[in-house]
Amino acid sequence: MESITTKTISPEISDVIKQAFLENMNKEYELVYTDYRDNYDDSGKIIQDCINNRNTEAIENNQWEADSLYESSTIELSNLENKILSTPEYKHLHPYISRWLDREDNWTFIKNTIIDRDISAPIQKMVERSELRSRAILYTNYDCLPHNYDMGNTYCYDEYFKDIIDVLCLNPKKVKETFNKKGINTIGRWPDKRSRNGNEAVSYADLTDEILNQSCYGLLTFMGLLPIKSLYENNFEEYKSIVIPKGNNCGMFNDWNGGGSLMEMELLRDLYVPVRFSGKTEYDRFEMCVDERGCNNGYCIDEVYGLIRSAWGKEFQLIYK
Repeated sequence: MESITTKTISPEISDVIKQAFLENMNKEYELVYTDYRDNYDDSGKIIQDCINNRNTEAIENNQWEADSLYESSTIELSNLENKILSTPEYKHLHPYISRWLDREDNWTFIKNTIIDRDISAPIQKMVERSELRSRAILYTNYDCLPHNYDMGNTYCYDEYFKDIIDVLCLNPKKVKETFNKKGINTIGRWPDKRSRNGNEAVSYADLTDEILNQSCYGLLTFMGLLPIKSLYENNFEEYKSIVIPKGNNCGMFNDWNGGGSLMEMELLRDLYVPVRFSGKTEYDRFEMCVDERGCNNGYCIDEVYGLIRSAWGKEFQLIYK
């Protein structure tokens, strides 16, 4: 006589066992646990790779999540098996359960069904807990702005300096007047763009102080916190504009030797800057990057200035359409 242990499980019994597992399965599982301290604060390189590649591959291609899913789903499958084996209602199935799960296709089906019901979203939770420093830089067809000494303490409304004044919505005539009062020489034409009066992004006095205290060649750079949640929710796709919040600081900085100015020009209002400038060259762009050590972005502002966290102001805002 054929014993239970060697007897083939009929398709009917197999279906009943499968149904028993499905009926006792939770509607939702949280298979990947993350602690409230888990975040990407020390993973700036991963986030920068996502920004560079315009996708989430670098952040999602991780072994720890896959390992956690495997281990947790295996535990939940074992819990399900024990639950069914301890339920009198399924007593007639008890002799078959172990052998049914020994079949790889059955074991895999139950395990994958558990994984499909996972709602843990560990990456999203870690992203929401993260706070990374960032900088947004103005690049144009002109290299940069030399420091005051190399400029001979003399400026004109032209080339990169013109781009700075225009982005900051300053009236060139008022810049000239403020410079002259502070002993900075001006040459050339400084038009009176009155439409900018009252709409300036920074004060003329702050710009003057930055110029006088610029230690080396630099680019106009804005400080802020990285909008990592917005980037992740939009799959790190390209955005159209960056909004630097009122109260954030900017100044002159370069990442190739870690020099700059005071970085103390405080924005008087929210400043909207397009990533690409209409009618300009392919080199004219506004670019945001992670400003943390080890991100392959040269020197970072924090590395040079050693600022407290609050100095970074608010999070940049991104406009995608």
